[in-house]
Parts: sequence; structure tokens; C-alpha cells
Amino acid sequence: MTLIFSDHKFQYEIERLFRAFFPPIKIALSTDKADAEGEYCLTQRSFDGSEAVLSVRLCADVKDISREQRVPSDTPEKEQERVMSVLLYKVLSEYTGVEIPWGILTGVRPVKVLSKLSDSEAQEKLLVSSEKTALAKAIDRVQQPMIAAIPKNSFSLYVSIPFCPTRCSYCSFVSHSVDKAAARMEEYIDRLIEEMKQTADIAKQLSLRLDTIYFGGGTPTTLSAEQLKRLFSALDSFDRSYVREFTVEAGRPDTITREKLAAIKEAGADRISVNPQTMRDSVLDAIGRRHTAAQTEEAYALAREVGFKCINMDLIAGLPTDDTEGFRYSLDRVIELRPENVTVHSLSLKRAATLFHEQDRKTHGGAAEMIDYTHKSLQNAGYSPYYLYRQKNTADNQENTGYALPDTESLYNMFIMEELQTILAVGAGASTKLVDTDGARIKRLCNHKFPYEYLDRFNDMKMQKNEIFDFFV
Repeated sequence: MTLIFSDHKFQYEIERLFRAFFPPIKIALSTDKADAEGEYCLTQRSFDGSEAVLSVRLCADVKDISREQRVPSDTPEKEQERVMSVLLYKVLSEYTGVEIPWGILTGVRPVKVLSKLSDSEAQEKLLVSSEKTALAKAIDRVQQPMIAAIPKNSFSLYVSIPFCPTRCSYCSFVSHSVDKAAARMEEYIDRLIEEMKQTADIAKQLSLRLDTIYFGGGTPTTLSAEQLKRLFSALDSFDRSYVREFTVEAGRPDTITREKLAAIKEAGADRISVNPQTMRDSVLDAIGRRHTAAQTEEAYALAREVGFKCINMDLIAGLPTDDTEGFRYSLDRVIELRPENVTVHSLSLKRAATLFHEQDRKTHGGAAEMIDYTHKSLQNAGYSPYYLYRQKNTADNQENTGYALPDTESLYNMFIMEELQTILAVGAGASTKLVDTDGARIKRLCNHKFPYEYLDRFNDMKMQKNEIFDFFV
């Protein structure tokens, strides 16, 4: 299939919407309408006097479907892009027989968009379903009091530990198996501590107040208890007197020990993740996670014994070999365990994931049913949705949503997803996000992606941190 953009600059949104109907097939891209032969989708803008003519034509599988709409030629580009997207949606929906619940919205943060629109505007202008509109607005209502309580001149600290015991088949994060990374692990920790101290000094000079801390990955508990203690000691460089939340992703149950949990607790962390992804052993085996559902429950019980009062558990809807019945079992079992937070992701096939490259990509088509069951079951169990984001190429074009019991919402998750607070990030693949006080300006500073790049070009990255001063001064 060739996707053609003729005489317009709406390529980014048009391509993302097109792929939402066909993930993750390969398509050819062109700006020449002469390529409209064989199987193609032509998106075109032309002008007729005082009007712009927007049109979409799809020719494939002996079907020829087209839509056209005229608008005044001085219509703002953003509105023309919206009209073109609606035309494309209608053509693709007719061709596939599928209606996408998020309509023409392709962005990562739909809550930010939908909170500013009425229900009728969301459905008529963006074609978003009433269910997704209601979900986004429910999340916005939960977030508003937390937004109002964000301290002035505050920031969150993100620490990247990009190592895992093994790499899951669906994973696209910058993570490396600990076996491959072992030779430079100590060097990585040394450099990470150095960067943390530099970041603490910058925050002090700018009078920025540390609000939340998040150790993510990868799997931070891939490190030994002693390595974790050494890393946590670097937090003494920061003024932690105002910290409201400290999260460590314990993540993989097969990396969790009492000694590691004790080290995390002694460091002051008050929230951890114990992430099963599924509670079915056959599915765990299919995705390359070398632990069992029983180990997940053992790790969870151990975390409670050590004294953690806020635990998050992740599940993924649409995993290979899973089905709706199996997913329901996993969710029901997690609800029985009663973690304070439950995050449910829709499987996203990305090019960096092993699963994307496998010829037999049998991702289940029931992800929409799984997500619908999630929303109903968690709300019935007393959980409320509090943050949401979307990714490309998700199963059934669904979303990732965090749910929480009352007063246990993760501040960091909300801040980073809604771009409400500066995030100073350290480590390989970490992305610093600078946000000014009224949210009008956002700037990103990205560390080198892979651990070996991070180590070999560490001084260059340290110099880049000086740009933080330029943003705030």
C-alpha cells in the first residue's frame, strides 16, 4: 500500500491516523500523485477559486472509496488538517469495517485535548467515542486538585536503570540483559552517581525544590542490594525535605529479594511496582518473561511484609497467546491482591521490539474487550482512573491507563504524562523535560540512548546539562 500526500503538509497526522487502522503493516510514502497506481491511498489538496478542495481516495482489494470536502481557502491550516483527517477516517472505516474509539486523535495525551472540549465537540469534530470522552474527562476531574497543589519551582527526579534479567519480546525500551551489561555495570553506577550529584548542584543553584523521585528502567532491582544502596546514597546530595513521593520500579518478580526491598525501604521509597504483565504462566513463557505467576504473588507478599503501603501492578492487554478469558483471570487475580495502583497497558508493537520482527505476529484482536472489562472491573472494585496516555501501533487502538484507590495516585506519573512539572532525568536513555511555571514553554534534553554511549560520551552529556540554566535564567 502506498500512502500519498499531494499538495499539503499534513503528513505527520495523516500517516499516524492511517497506521492506526493497519498496525504494523509496511507502507510506502510518497508526495507524488503519479504514484497513485496499484493499491494506494491518495490524500490531496487543490484549490478552486476561493475554496480549498480536500479529498481522500483509497483503491485496494477491488474497492475504490473516496471522500471530498470544500472549505474556504483562508481556513487555518490546523482546521484543514482536521477536515482531511475526518475524511481519511471515514474512508478507512468504510474500507475496514472498523471504528476507532479515539477517532482522529493520534496524540500521546488525549486528556489534555478533550478536557477543553464539550462532549459534542469531541464526538463531532474529532470522532472520539462517548466512552473515551467520558474516560478522559473523569481523569481530568481527578487531576485538577493535584494540579492545583503542585509547588512552585518544583521538579521531579527520574533515574534510569536500563538493565533487565532478560528482554521481553514486546519491549522497545532502552534495556539490556544484565549478562551483556555486567562488564560495565559498576562503571555505569559510578557515572550515574556523578550525574545525580551534578543535577543536585544545578537544582540548588536554581532554587528548584525536589517534589517526587522515580527510579525506573529497565528493572532497577536487576542491581544487587549493595549496588542499590550505593546508588540511593547519591540522593543525599539533594534537599529531600519537601519530597512527597518516592517510587522504585521493582518490576520483574524474579529480581525481587527481601534484601533489595529492605534497601529500597531504608532509602525512603514509599511506592514500588511489582509487575506481572499477566498472571498466566503460558503467556509469560510466550513473551520471554522467566518467572511464574506464583513468583509474582510471592514477591507481592514479601513487599507487604517489608512494609510497603503503596504498590503498583502492571498488566498488558493483547499479549500474544492471551485471550479475553485469560486476561480477565489476570485482572481478577490482581484485584484480589488489592494493590493500591493498577496500570493496564495495551500492547504496542514497536520496531525496536523483538515481537515486531517476528513473522508470526499473532497479537489478539480482543484488546478492546479487555480494556472495557478493565474499566468496569476496577471501578467496581473502588479504583479510579487518574492518568492516561497512548502509543503508536497499539492493539485495537486502545490506551494505557493508571487506576488508583483513593488518595494513592502517583504524582510523578501524572506530572510527566500531562507535562505539568519539570523532570530532571539522569542515566542512559533518560529525557529531561523542562517546563516553565505556566506551562507555555517545554524543552527536552536527551541523554545518550544506550549505556555504552552514555559511558563513552559522558562528558559531552554533562556539558549539555548547562542548558538547564539557559532555560530558567
